[in-house]
Amino acid sequence: MKRGLSLKWLVVLVFLVQGLILVVGYSFLTARYLIEGMDNIVTANMEQVGRYHLKQIAKTGINQPKQFQNYFITTDWSDLPSEVRDQFSSSEVQPNVLYKFHHDEAEGPPRILFLLHFLDQNQKGYVSYSVSRNTTSALTLENITSDFQTLVTISILSALSLALIIWLLSWRIGQPIARLGQWARTLATDKLNQSTPDFSYPELNAFAELIRTNLKSVQESTEREQRFLRHTSHELRTPITTICSNVELLKKLDAQKNQQHYEAAINRIDRASLTMKYLTETLLWLHHDRADELPMTECRLDEVIQHLVDDMRYLLSSKQVDVHIETQPYTLYLPEAAARIVLGNLIRNAFQHTWEGQVNIQQKQGRVQITNEQSVETEKEDLGFGLGLELTNRLCQRLGWHYQNEQQGNGHFVTLVFPDSI
Repeated sequence: MKRGLSLKWLVVLVFLVQGLILVVGYSFLTARYLIEGMDNIVTANMEQVGRYHLKQIAKTGINQPKQFQNYFITTDWSDLPSEVRDQFSSSEVQPNVLYKFHHDEAEGPPRILFLLHFLDQNQKGYVSYSVSRNTTSALTLENITSDFQTLVTISILSALSLALIIWLLSWRIGQPIARLGQWARTLATDKLNQSTPDFSYPELNAFAELIRTNLKSVQESTEREQRFLRHTSHELRTPITTICSNVELLKKLDAQKNQQHYEAAINRIDRASLTMKYLTETLLWLHHDRADELPMTECRLDEVIQHLVDDMRYLLSSKQVDVHIETQPYTLYLPEAAARIVLGNLIRNAFQHTWEGQVNIQQKQGRVQITNEQSVETEKEDLGFGLGLELTNRLCQRLGWHYQNEQQGNGHFVTLVFPDSI
């Protein structure tokens, strides 16, 4: 089996990478805003110092460069410190824009130099400012260090909390998914009719129900196929037996001297082959829920009963069973193949389960009554029941025929009523 990254860890990895990107990105953004805030403070201070110097020039009339702590103020570019002029030319410096750069000292710590070209009432000036670790107050350094430490701490805690949340989320989702997989692997036939367990999420519950219904559909399809095979093998026994016995009879008969018996055997073989054909079509229609209807034909009910009794008399060989048949000519418009299957099953069932006694078959118009009576006590383990009667029940329900099977004493009383449609 091909191994790869599981869906769970793929989701965890994607969310973790995306979360870390967001945390790192916002950390850099916060650091940038912090630096820009400090630059804005420096710019405001430099503007304030420059304007104050211009006011002093206007008041005293003396225009000379002036240095105040780390600030150097002048109105002439050439008066700026050489370390500032070496970095820029006067034409590059735009008004009201803060310029800064690092300046490495030969001795001592490196410094950051700031330059601002400002305008105030048509007067221009330049202010430079330098700052280093030695010139910065301890309180300012402490605040800056504290701010960066806070930023780093928040970033680390955010990343850890994000990882924890993703892990908890994956665990919370992974547990129901694991239970769903375990349930699906152990889903047996006896559990298909049970309701699906609760897997905490509607999507998983819907997926579990889909699995259950699909497996149930497959099981029902398999059961239909198995029933079809059982019914087919059960129903084909009679026509196959009829064909085989009549073929043997034909081998023994002389067609010239026994023309009547010869023709009777041929007719029984013909009826048996047609029975097999219609039987297969009817079983396919029944077990595959086919939408098309069975072919309807005019059927002499009394003749069908007589033919079925003749074909199944082999079941009474070596038995002391009397068969009484009472019929009257009657024609119906119905699926003859289905009628033959139902009547054949009832007659076969009566013959098979009567060892000594009598079988009474009475037909009056569309009503058929079949009774088997045992003259001796027998075990009632399978009297009147079997695979054939299961098929009879299904056909009668599907076609809307009235069917009733009652146990009476040491036998069964069966009633079958066909709808009067002709």
